[in-house]
Amino acid sequence: MRSYLLASAALLGLVAVSTAQAATFGTTDPSRNSSAFNATQTKPEPGKIIVRLGGLVAVDVGAIGSTSDKSSVTGAKLQPYGIAGYFRLYFGVDGKLTNGMIYGANSEMRTNFAGGAPGGYNGAIAAGSAGVGNASANSTASLWYTRRAYVYIGGDSWGLVRIGQGDGPISLFTGNGITTGEAYDTGQWDGDICDFISAGCLSWAFLDVGNEYDSAKITYLSPVFGGLQLGVSFAPSSAALSGIDGQTAIGGGSARQSASVVASDLQRPRNIYEIAARWQGNLGPVAVDTMAAYYGSGVVTPASGAAIAAGVTKVYGMGLFDAGLSLTYMGASVFGHVNTGHGNGQAGTPQVQLASGRKKDQMGYIVGAQYSNGPYTVGTSYYSLDSQGANGGTGNRSEKGFDIGGQYTVVPGLDFFLEYIYGLRHQNGVNFVDGGAGAATANNKITTNALLATMLVRW
Repeated sequence: MRSYLLASAALLGLVAVSTAQAATFGTTDPSRNSSAFNATQTKPEPGKIIVRLGGLVAVDVGAIGSTSDKSSVTGAKLQPYGIAGYFRLYFGVDGKLTNGMIYGANSEMRTNFAGGAPGGYNGAIAAGSAGVGNASANSTASLWYTRRAYVYIGGDSWGLVRIGQGDGPISLFTGNGITTGEAYDTGQWDGDICDFISAGCLSWAFLDVGNEYDSAKITYLSPVFGGLQLGVSFAPSSAALSGIDGQTAIGGGSARQSASVVASDLQRPRNIYEIAARWQGNLGPVAVDTMAAYYGSGVVTPASGAAIAAGVTKVYGMGLFDAGLSLTYMGASVFGHVNTGHGNGQAGTPQVQLASGRKKDQMGYIVGAQYSNGPYTVGTSYYSLDSQGANGGTGNRSEKGFDIGGQYTVVPGLDFFLEYIYGLRHQNGVNFVDGGAGAATANNKITTNALLATMLVRW
């Protein structure tokens, strides 16, 4: 899910072609540019620190038409409209030593989804409580949790180091640009639409989601030389900042597990690394923003006697190439992003080889255009993702989507969004609607049409 801060910043950054959004706020992290690039946001005087508090409240009203909303077994169905939203807080501190070195910390807290995590949100469709319940029960189930929490230290001459639960260079170089088409509305299939459509939500291939930035890692970002910036990161495991535990190896499920007898451990990435480069500059009157990266990992391996998941003969570590490009002239932009290699649909999900021999590298891309003029931004894009999909399917998965939307900024901190999205998911042998209760030959193809109106207040 997006915070819309990217979209708000896009209005200002794209009109001024010389900046190409180099210093705008990033997605879901308004403190990001205080520690992602060379200068702190608040620029404290040497020997002093500045404490920051920000936040946002977003409320969506949606109209939904999806073939995933009605059971072919029982006739149960979902109503075609609803209201959703969320609340976030951002805390940070920026300091500067007398020798010029900067340091600080940033954190992000979010309200949880009380009734369950929407499909496509970190790939999870998991209940957050025993039932949705009434309004009172629902609100008490919506608890706070930490999304980012990291410290940083840096200097103008040698770059910046971030340590903790937060973005690696791929997310940083992707998230505050426009190449994935998330800048003109609430964020495509990584946005608020998926709060409403559950199984109708398409997997999001690009590495600007929690599967990337939630892991505890060390990230290094170089200074910017002629518009070029380099970044690398390493995460020992997919665990978050609180992931260190005292379990013994034989019990399985430890954040530090490298070999395990527990089948659920064996598709978990570890030793996750990123190598990325970004260049922002001008070619004549055209502002260019381009990045390229590689995302790799190992996996937890089977210990003696371990039973790998049924039907799986091998699990591959992550091995994805990722690249994006946008070109902007006088507020008009064209953009594209591609992600391909060893992965399986939702960003950060390992690929397996099945006993049948079926194995497919994923291929995801998006292309589109947007235009910004004063307080307005409008855009449209086409999204495609082919992947192996569910192990139980008899064929590979295909997901296609179309999106059109816009944003109007009344004043800084008050934004309105309107978007329409269409999606198609297909995989033979997978019942997207009824699961184990229905025939595997049913509901292999589902379509979604949704319209969303959003009001966002941020501070």
